[in-house]
Amino acid sequence: MPSRPRRSAPAVAAALLVALLLPFGLAGCTASSALTPPPTRRAVAAVAPAAPRDAGGRVVDDPATSSLVVVPKTSNGGLVVFLHGWGQTRWSLLSRHPEATVEHALSEAGFTLLAANADGESWGDPASVADYRTLIARTQARYRLHDVFLMGESMGGLPTMELGRTLSDVRAITAWFPVCDIRTMHEARFQASIWASWPGRSRAAISPVQVGNKPMIVWASPADTIVHAATNAAVCVAEAKRAGAQVTYFHTTGDHGDPSNYEPATVVQFFEKYRTPGA
Repeated sequence: MPSRPRRSAPAVAAALLVALLLPFGLAGCTASSALTPPPTRRAVAAVAPAAPRDAGGRVVDDPATSSLVVVPKTSNGGLVVFLHGWGQTRWSLLSRHPEATVEHALSEAGFTLLAANADGESWGDPASVADYRTLIARTQARYRLHDVFLMGESMGGLPTMELGRTLSDVRAITAWFPVCDIRTMHEARFQASIWASWPGRSRAAISPVQVGNKPMIVWASPADTIVHAATNAAVCVAEAKRAGAQVTYFHTTGDHGDPSNYEPATVVQFFEKYRTPGA
């Protein structure tokens, strides 16, 4: 979910990464809850990723389902699902510099990546969650993937927590400044898509969203003016811990989508920790 409206990224394939957009200051462990993270995570310098082909990967776009898959040269059996923020599309995984840096690191490590528009603006409503479920199952079957890892951003935190709680193949979750309670999203620009996602239905299930016991890392800044960390990220962290999950909460800097939230090496190491050996 960006701090200002974004333009949709053009639906082009691997060459799209060559002209990566720089961060706009907007968006969206291998450590466990037993470890005490530093109070503030400083921005991590990121190297602009090369095109997927440079890592041996290829992008398979499916306009019919508004989804894409990044297929690595050599698969490690793991599927990483990117659940986008407000104003984003499946292409945001490849077109925005911070997300693309993480995508590139995961692809090089052998993870297959799935991104989808997921029924448009996915505020955790049943239709969007069902769309993700169908695409995850189809991608697992097509590419013979075993473990599922979720990577939610901002608005995408809602379906991320729902899927993490209900899909048995999910091994671990990362979340960048996630929305965890839809009642906290008051900005006028969000209201039309929220009402479109929940026409005449109760939002009690995501107020706050229910969280399961899967291992999780969360990045969020106390200075975030779009998705307030105290009423969102902190809520998901607390709920996950109550469910018995191992959770690490990294307190980052800056406003919504600050580069300090994106740590490619940390994400790769975390997912590798929970990947089924030999899968």
